[in-house]
Amino acid sequence: MTAVRGDTMHFDIPAQPLAQALPAFSTASGLQMMYDATLVPGRRSTPVSGAMNPRSALVLLLKDTGLSARFTSAGAVVIYASTNSAVTLNPLTAVAAPVVGRDAVDPVFLTYAEVVRRRITEELRVDAGLTNKAYRVGLRLWVDDSGRPMRAEILWGSGEAERDKRFLELAKATTLPVPPPQLPQPLRIEFAVRPGN
Repeated sequence: MTAVRGDTMHFDIPAQPLAQALPAFSTASGLQMMYDATLVPGRRSTPVSGAMNPRSALVLLLKDTGLSARFTSAGAVVIYASTNSAVTLNPLTAVAAPVVGRDAVDPVFLTYAEVVRRRITEELRVDAGLTNKAYRVGLRLWVDDSGRPMRAEILWGSGEAERDKRFLELAKATTLPVPPPQLPQPLRIEFAVRPGN
């Protein structure tokens, strides 16, 4: 049974690497956790013990990690970096545009789009042929229920057809996480690439 954020529950989660603490909190509370896996390594949780509501428990668990949580109306929790929501990964800057398909976009969907953006960005960073010149490119992407890219299209190109083709191939080959249920598709993601110094 999924907890309501105001319900009092008993928690007994020791201090541990955040990669273990977040699943433990999810199991204890029944809440789905959405976060970018790259935010977790190197962070440790604060111990959570006693009777409290899930919101208070999670605030305590995340204390001093630099991460914050947002509860959604869909019974999920979005974990995000408190101090820097727009992450720049040199030599790339990439911006996830709002997910298409809804007027009021659930933070769970936006978080998934951000995770997709980061995964593709990491793949781009190791491809010298796609990071040797400055350009912008827009991508439209569809994923299946397992997270496998089914289809990708260039929304607006970089000005070089061969580079756009290579960009599409890389995006379609990127391993992505399982999407949240009822994810509006396609995702639209803009990438601004600049060569490293």
